[in-house]
Amino acid sequence: MASALEVILLVLACAVVRGDPFFGNNYQLPQGAALSRYASEVVTNLNNARNSLSSYVRYPPTASPSLNEGAITLRDYVGNVSLLAGGVYSEVSRAATDRTTAPVVVFSKIRTRLNDLQPLLQNGSLYVDTLAANFDSEVDNSTSSYFATWHANLQSDSLHLSTLLQNVSQVIDSVAGQGLNTQQFIAALSADGLLQDLVDAVQRSSASSGHLSSTVSSLVGAINTANSFRSTANSRIQSGRLSAVSTVNSYIASSNASFNSILVATDTLFNHLKTINDSFVFRWPLLLSDRVEQKLDLLNRSIENLIVNLHFRRNVVETHYLVTRLVFANENEPQAYLEGESEQLTRRLVNVIQPDGCASNFRTQFLGLPSTSQSQLTQCINSQLGLERQGASQVLSIANNFLRGYVTAVYDSLEICYSHPFEKMNDCLDDIVETIDFGGKFFLLDTVTFYLFEQVQAELINCHTRLLKYVQNVGLRANCQ
Repeated sequence: MASALEVILLVLACAVVRGDPFFGNNYQLPQGAALSRYASEVVTNLNNARNSLSSYVRYPPTASPSLNEGAITLRDYVGNVSLLAGGVYSEVSRAATDRTTAPVVVFSKIRTRLNDLQPLLQNGSLYVDTLAANFDSEVDNSTSSYFATWHANLQSDSLHLSTLLQNVSQVIDSVAGQGLNTQQFIAALSADGLLQDLVDAVQRSSASSGHLSSTVSSLVGAINTANSFRSTANSRIQSGRLSAVSTVNSYIASSNASFNSILVATDTLFNHLKTINDSFVFRWPLLLSDRVEQKLDLLNRSIENLIVNLHFRRNVVETHYLVTRLVFANENEPQAYLEGESEQLTRRLVNVIQPDGCASNFRTQFLGLPSTSQSQLTQCINSQLGLERQGASQVLSIANNFLRGYVTAVYDSLEICYSHPFEKMNDCLDDIVETIDFGGKFFLLDTVTFYLFEQVQAELINCHTRLLKYVQNVGLRANCQ
C-alpha cells in the first residue's frame, strides 16, 4: 500500500502533467470551500453571540446583583470566546482560500491562535462557577451546566483541531522545498482524507457555535425580562416595606396613647385616693384604732404596688415596641421573604435551557403579593389596636368608675361614724373596715392590666407569624416547586 507521502507526490505530479487546471484561475477545491464556509460560520456565530451582549458593556442589568454579575460574566466569557476562538477559525477560513502564502506560514498562524486560546480553555471553569452562583436557582442548574458542557466541547474541539494541525505539520515537512502555495497544499491534504477531517471538525464547531449564538440570544432576552420583573418587584417590595414601617409606627403611636391613658388614669386615681386618705387621717389622727390605721395603710400600699406594677409593665411594652419594629423591619419580615423569593423567581426566568413555565406564569400573581401582605398587616394592626383600646377602656372604667367610686364610698361611710356618740365611734369604724376589701379590688385592676399589657401584646407577634406563613403558602416555592 502506497504511503501518504507517495499519494501526495502522485497528486502533485498529475497536477503538473495536466497543466495546473485550477491553480491559475479562481477554481477552489469543494472541500476547501466547505472548510472556509464552516470556519466563517463559526466566526459569524461567535460574533453574533458577542453582539447580542454588546449592550451590557454600557447598560448591564441593575435590578439585582446576581443579574448584573451574571450578565457581565456572560458578556466577558462570550467576548473572549469570540475573540480567541473566533481568531482560530478566522485563520482556518483564510487558510482554506489562500492562494499566495506558503502553507507553513498560514498554518503557523492557526497554531498561534490556538496557543492564544489556551488560557481561556484552562480558566473556563471560573466563568462557569460565576454563572452558577448568579443564574442557577434552588431547583435547577441547567444554565451553568449548559455552559460547562459547551466549554468542555470547545476544549475537545480545540484539542482535536490541534491534533489535526500536527498531522498537517508533518505533511508540510514532507513537501518542504517544493514551493507549493496553500491551495496546492490543500489539494495534497485532500488525497489522504486529512482535509476532510478538518472539514468535519470545523463543521461540528459551526453547529456548536450556532447553538451557542442562539442560546445566548435567548438568554439575553430572558435576562432583560427578568430584570424588568425584578425592577417592578423591588419597587413593590420596597413600597410594601415602607408601608409596613409606617403602619407599625402608626400602631406604636396609637398604642402608646392607649397605654399612656391607663397610666394617667391610675396616677389620677392614686392622687385622688391619697388626697382623701390624707384628709381623713389628718382630721382624726388620735381617734383611729390600730385596725383602722392598718386598713387605711393597706389601701395606700395597694395603690402604690399597683402603680409600680403598671410602670414596670409600661417598660415591658416599650421593649415590645422595639421588638415589633425589628420584626417588621429586618430579614424576618414578610416583605424580606418575598425579596428572597423574587431572587429565585428571577433566576428561574433567566433559565432558557429548561424554561420554567410555572415561574413565568407566576410573575403577575407574585407582583401582587407585596400589597396583599401589607393589607394583611394593616388588618392585623387594626385588630390589635381594637383589642388594646377595648382593654384600655375597661381599665379606665375600673379605675375611674368602680375603684374611685368604691374607695370614695368607703371614706364616706367612715365619715358617718363621726356622727355617732364618741364612745361608739371606734366600734363603728372597726365594723366598717372589717368589710373593706382594698386588696381584692386593686387585685382586679392589677389582673386586668396584666392581661392587657402582656397577653394582648403577644398577638402582634402572632400576627407576624401568621403573615409570614401566609406569604410562604401563596409564594413561589409553595406554588412552583
